[in-house]
Amino acid sequence: ARAARLESVHNAVEQGRLAAAAILGAARPVEECPWFWSDQFELKLQIAGLADGHDRVVVRGDPEESKFAAFYLRGDRLLATDAVNSPSEFLGSKKLIARGARVDPRLLADPAVPMKQIVAHGGQPLKESQ
Repeated sequence: ARAARLESVHNAVEQGRLAAAAILGAARPVEECPWFWSDQFELKLQIAGLADGHDRVVVRGDPEESKFAAFYLRGDRLLATDAVNSPSEFLGSKKLIARGARVDPRLLADPAVPMKQIVAHGGQPLKESQ
């Protein structure tokens, strides 16, 4: 792991949980992947993970309609997601990133495949698509 400044509410809460556990001698809490959000007029921007080191970007949805997600991968491992008015892609990505999941990029690119289904199958091809 590398040191980085993450100035967000989520990171402040995570640091507090880790510090409290250390002070109490409790087990280290499970850490979530970093996430951020911002509401900009009619746009809800949500980011999960950190895109450093990505070598591929897969887009799901239509940026012209202001509803899409950009998935950042290194190989087939999902590192981060930028979601614009796409809460299910954001929430699903958080789970996949936390698991270190390898994800079939074709599934991420296909808006006909629900994100819940991708998460349920661990990012791997669905039986009916094989």
